[in-house]
Amino acid sequence: MIHKPPASTWGDYRIRARLFWLLLLVGPFVALVTAELWLIEHYGLHGLGWSLAAWLGALLLAAWHWQSFRCPRCERRFFERRPLLLALRARRCINCMLSKE
Repeated sequence: MIHKPPASTWGDYRIRARLFWLLLLVGPFVALVTAELWLIEHYGLHGLGWSLAAWLGALLLAAWHWQSFRCPRCERRFFERRPLLLALRARRCINCMLSKE
């Protein structure tokens, strides 16, 4: 039995996009506050590096998750795979030309 992923919806698209933007805008502050409150005290500057690396990893994972969105009409990838973040600017599905608007 082949497992088919659930159909994508525009609500799913908005959740993925908001997660990315939230991590991009709020993530650095959370990483710096976490480093300031606990990590730098215990690990020095390596603690700052670890918190920023964790934020960057989470941001890249959110971008990959957003970019793997499937078109609600044709159920194939809405965006191209490469380049990673620049492909998110596409306004139409690369397969069936369904518009985001």
